Amino acid sequence: MQWVAAVILAALIEYFALGFSVGRARAKYKIIAPAITGHEIFERHFRVHQNTLEQLILFVPAVWLFGLYVSPLWASLIGLVFIVGRLIYAVGYVRDPARREIGAVMSFAPQIALLIGAAIGVIRAIVLA
Repeated sequence: MQWVAAVILAALIEYFALGFSVGRARAKYKIIAPAITGHEIFERHFRVHQNTLEQLILFVPAVWLFGLYVSPLWASLIGLVFIVGRLIYAVGYVRDPARREIGAVMSFAPQIALLIGAAIGVIRAIVLA
């Protein structure tokens, strides 16, 4: 489970870095808090950060449960795909929101796999208990 913990930590660090990019964009485009609109590029950074938070709510428990009940190795590998997908999503979305699809799929598909696998693993553990 150490690798699963490392993947979760990497996802949180990525989220922190995305938050930092929102702060930089806020300063660069002079968006005074608490405003969250005002310049399109700032809004893209903000939306990437917010969307990543929305994804982490599902990803963190799903990768942990998958690792615990199915396979820590596979949870870690699938989790890495999610992290790379979020990076591709962020870069694509900030450049041009129409270019976010590959990263979105690379983020969404691992979550589905982790969630379904975790559900099967937990149910199997309950039935076999």
